[in-house]
Amino acid sequence: MSEQEPNLLIIFLDEPIPGKVNTRMASDHGDEEASVRYRAMTSVLLQQLEGLNNTRVRFCYSPDDAGEAISFWVLPLLRGHVIKRGQSFLYTPERNATAFNIEFTPQGEGPEHERLKRTTEQAFKDGFSKVASIHSNCIHCGSRWINAAFLQTKDNTCTIGPAPDDEHYLLATTQFYPELFSPEQPPQAVAESLGLKLITLPELPKIHTSAHWDQTLEDPIGGKLKAAHKKES
Repeated sequence: MSEQEPNLLIIFLDEPIPGKVNTRMASDHGDEEASVRYRAMTSVLLQQLEGLNNTRVRFCYSPDDAGEAISFWVLPLLRGHVIKRGQSFLYTPERNATAFNIEFTPQGEGPEHERLKRTTEQAFKDGFSKVASIHSNCIHCGSRWINAAFLQTKDNTCTIGPAPDDEHYLLATTQFYPELFSPEQPPQAVAESLGLKLITLPELPKIHTSAHWDQTLEDPIGGKLKAAHKKES
């Protein structure tokens, strides 16, 4: 880890195999279209990451044997220049944005909350001073809010980006709190019970269903999503 990269952003990604992704949309539009939409959402999310400061991005992929397939899919989607550096990649976005490092690692087995807890614990063991995770189906969460989250996250604080229906799209801390990854309680309640100062970002929507997809198409980011969907179709 570079001294200029004290922050790590964790993003979970699934190999976009029809029948394995966007399963709640598949019941309306079929497995293939659900996969196309997942790829389009990921493409927009990658655009939203341009502008990150002092941050390394760790894509945690599933299944665990999909590392080459995931990197083969993701890296060409990045707008700019990518240079391999050992086991990671230096990415320089277009429009004179700051370069940052990207790496890929498997999620491992188990329920999602256990996988996220394990990868967050490993990130702190790797020496990062601040670790944030975002949900890949919140394409509204771009570098503006991620940079703000890292800036606001200090010792004894927990930064959360809330989403509708008691969900969240971002979680950031300066140390590992395993209790935050409980499937029974929202992290906001857990953070307060731990005595952490809670920093709350603006609420942003996530895309789970066809209705969420249609609503997003009407948002300001809808043009990007339409273009990405057309390219992936």
